[in-house]
Amino acid sequence: MNIVLPPKLNAGTNPISIDSKSIVIVCANGSGKTRFGTNIELKYPNITHRISAQKSLSMPDQVSPTNKEESESHFFFGDARNRGNKSIYRWGNRPNNFLLNDFGLLMVLLHTEEYDESVKFKDSYTPGQDIEKPVTKLDRIQRIWELVLPHRKLIKRAGKIETYPSGLANQVYNASEMSDGERVIFYLIGEVVSVPANSLIIVDEPEMHLHKAITKQLWDEIELERTDCSFIYLTHDIDFATSRQNSTKIWMKGYTNNLWDYEFLEVDDTFPEQLYLEIIGSRQPILFIEGEISSVDYKILPLIFTELNVKSVGSCHKVFEITKSFNSQNSFHHIQSFGLIDRDRRTDEEINHINSPNIWVAQVSEIENFLLLEDIVKTVASVMMKSPDEIFESVKVNVISFFKENLLQQALEHTISKIERVFNMATNHKAIKEFAELDESLTEFWNKQNFRSIYDETVTQFEELANSDNYEGILKIFNNKGLIANSRVAALCDLNTKNDAYLNHIISILKLQNNHSEVIKNAIILKIQK
Repeated sequence: MNIVLPPKLNAGTNPISIDSKSIVIVCANGSGKTRFGTNIELKYPNITHRISAQKSLSMPDQVSPTNKEESESHFFFGDARNRGNKSIYRWGNRPNNFLLNDFGLLMVLLHTEEYDESVKFKDSYTPGQDIEKPVTKLDRIQRIWELVLPHRKLIKRAGKIETYPSGLANQVYNASEMSDGERVIFYLIGEVVSVPANSLIIVDEPEMHLHKAITKQLWDEIELERTDCSFIYLTHDIDFATSRQNSTKIWMKGYTNNLWDYEFLEVDDTFPEQLYLEIIGSRQPILFIEGEISSVDYKILPLIFTELNVKSVGSCHKVFEITKSFNSQNSFHHIQSFGLIDRDRRTDEEINHINSPNIWVAQVSEIENFLLLEDIVKTVASVMMKSPDEIFESVKVNVISFFKENLLQQALEHTISKIERVFNMATNHKAIKEFAELDESLTEFWNKQNFRSIYDETVTQFEELANSDNYEGILKIFNNKGLIANSRVAALCDLNTKNDAYLNHIISILKLQNNHSEVIKNAIILKIQK
């Protein structure tokens, strides 16, 4: 369906139209989403059915059927005789903020159709005749409702609906007593299956009162039931927006003087769609970091960079890729972004050659090593009423001792990592067109390498750190997930040695936003190269 959208800010006088079966408008609060839907409804009043976010979920205990034409007019237009003015009769002259109370009208329409179809079936039936039983709107609602809520069953009665827990048919109760979520699922399915063919359906806040685990499946099933219709969703919910995979997506930024500030979202192939939508809604500068939502990075860094919208994107490569991608679209969204990567096994020279002012590098091998910085250990010790100097000295001895035990293995891992990076650079020959050229280039590369010297130099460097008790230098290069445990910092501070108690204690201090939390924040910020 070709739909003319509401007037767009700075777009001139030419109307903007879109031909799409599904459109998702992602909106911030106060951005004019309901007025956006109203504007479209007013353009296409006879084919549009708008489901308001402001709606009563009061389901009547029982209704009486009426005639079909009257029930349809009441449901679609709000009045049985005036089919031409929805704004007055359906929306009470307040189409943007009227509390829609049409659950009863929906139930009357459904039971009227159920009664009509039953009478037709009875009247057309003769003994021995092969006649197909009609599928009513209530049948269609029941199928989807029980599919989405398999732990519940519906029963159709004369003028009312009953329900019961699956397998417990003796515990029947009136559907008006269902939970908000169960009633709204019934309501939404009923609203959509009841519209005429080829309607335009506008749904304001389709996720309201619904559990996230149910929302996607519900609307998938509803759309499959009404493939003839077009859908426009107005939502604040990022998860819902991204669940509409084949939809045209629009970012609604604001509304003023009957003009809407919105943009069509064209997501770069390298950029996760959900992440993109979530970020543009926040309007804060972004810091992309390694790891997942459950990682130490994501637990700690949002408490350090409170002025930034911190997003985990997975690997170091993804941090580079997404930071570049997002900044390349800065003219569209005007949001600055940065990327923070672990030092890993990079050398100082390699870090200095990172050609991006927006990429920050942690001056510790991995984020967990931040937790063993001197000021942080001393702060935790102080909070736990321990001697900061004594605790730190014990931690320092344990870390250095553990490093010495793992020195040769660490040197080997660093050597392998460096060889891999050198090899990757050497084999990045985009200009080579024939294998003979590649073979010659690789042979020349291998003949020039002295891998033993790389390893020996690394061992020497690490021995110097160990012999000089260079604690900060060791944190800078020591990659080992067991480092915190072997430092014994938790036990020394009288904290539980299991369940990440030391990490969780640091998080609890950061959340207090006091002098102790400022010391921890500053210690980490000082160890990030920008």
